[in-house]
Amino acid sequence: LLPASVFGMAAGSSYNKLAQCTSASARIDTATLPVFEGSPSRLLYTAYILKAKRDCNIDKISKLVDASVDIDFRAARSDATAEATYTVPYFVAIATDGRILTKRQFAVQVQFAPGQTVTDFSQNVGSLSLTVAKDKKASEYGIIVGFQVTKAQLDFNRRAGRYAQ
Repeated sequence: LLPASVFGMAAGSSYNKLAQCTSASARIDTATLPVFEGSPSRLLYTAYILKAKRDCNIDKISKLVDASVDIDFRAARSDATAEATYTVPYFVAIATDGRILTKRQFAVQVQFAPGQTVTDFSQNVGSLSLTVAKDKKASEYGIIVGFQVTKAQLDFNRRAGRYAQ
């Protein structure tokens, strides 16, 4: 599956610089994280990746790319009676030509106050380093972000997620 683009420009960066950087995107089928309580009929909360914005510095001599990505998330729940904190697992990968070259797993805390049904939060992942192959440009690589989903969550996303057909 090809990633769906959700790129943005980092503040203070010029378009020309970003045009040379790796792209940033969220995979359609892993951009939603449904979390069930027990069975898929009882949805506890859902997290979404809204946007991935990247920035980078490229050393043209060594072809070393030092990149970062800011990820904007949203979480929603229907039962807002109590305060709740959840750990949301996600990944950041670097890919080219349809192959994942490296993948790192992360987690972010999401907090709901009593009565709160929706919350937005962000996370920055820095120090994404890559040496560009001699026959490639940095723009031929991509940063892919997504939630670390189970097979049941992936199946749910494909059937009923925000990108269901």
